[in-house]
Amino acid sequence: MGARKLPLIVEKLIKFGKDPQTPIAVIQWGTTARQKTWKGTLATIVEIASKEKILPPALTIIGEVVNLKPEMEWYERLPLFGKTVVVTRKGDQAEGMIDRLRELGAEPLFFPVIETVAPDDWAPLDEALNHLSRYDGLIFTSVNGVRFFFQRLKEIQQDIRNLKDVRIYTIGPKTAEAVQELGMVVDVVPDEFVAESLLESIKDIKGKRFLIPRAKVAREVLPVKLREMGAQVDVAPAYQTILPGLKSDTLAKRLKSGAIDVLTFTSSSTVKNFLALTGEPLLPEIKKTRIACIGPITAKTAEDAGLKVDILPEEYTVASLLDAIEDYFQP
Repeated sequence: MGARKLPLIVEKLIKFGKDPQTPIAVIQWGTTARQKTWKGTLATIVEIASKEKILPPALTIIGEVVNLKPEMEWYERLPLFGKTVVVTRKGDQAEGMIDRLRELGAEPLFFPVIETVAPDDWAPLDEALNHLSRYDGLIFTSVNGVRFFFQRLKEIQQDIRNLKDVRIYTIGPKTAEAVQELGMVVDVVPDEFVAESLLESIKDIKGKRFLIPRAKVAREVLPVKLREMGAQVDVAPAYQTILPGLKSDTLAKRLKSGAIDVLTFTSSSTVKNFLALTGEPLLPEIKKTRIACIGPITAKTAEDAGLKVDILPEEYTVASLLDAIEDYFQP
């Protein structure tokens, strides 16, 4: 690599006639959020590299093209350049978030703290799926709820047409998208993506029967309030979240060295699981790191755990969360 062989490269170039004042640049960790560039000449770059302790991976550029650096350093001007952002979402939901962070110049550090699996017992959901026509409303609170619900519907060979007279409600645009991708119409998506806002959007609740397929452990606000308003509510576990078998060694080192700029949390479960996986010894380092939460419910969970929430978007979506992180670091 250019860093280790730099003295030899310079020696040979000068020996065979290259002008010692020829411009030269060394780029470390190129096209990543950790990119750093040093400029000099053949006569000075070895001393610069020794003083700055430049290590691989590094690329050496020699010649007048080095003087074009101001015109070519667009990457270093990206809004989140040099920032390391921890993504705690589960694998199949993190890809878009990771890609967007890279586009903004950040280094995403993927540390998924949630794994979704089937519930221990399908019986409650199967009972509901076998009698879908008795429901007036079907409420999805997450993309996972949609995915596991329709997967189970197919597995037990129930007909999707049994939902023809059932109104469908979702919390959040991504959940609505997941339903629409199945060729179905969502009747109501509330303005704010929390259970409390959905309650305000549902009309004529009294005497109606609702099915909520959701995580095994979830907030009770929605079913409790619906029942208080005169509805009959069936809550059926469609999936459960568990801790993945992760080791936090790399993350721990980065936290202790102060090399993490933002921890992102997209649900209360990500907060709880992250703290469970990292453990009490890392809590002081976590408290020194900027915390970004997708919405007020997640933020409250973080605050209840003793964390200070620095970044909270106005709209409770991943896209808005990334916009809020970008805005936070603008001068």
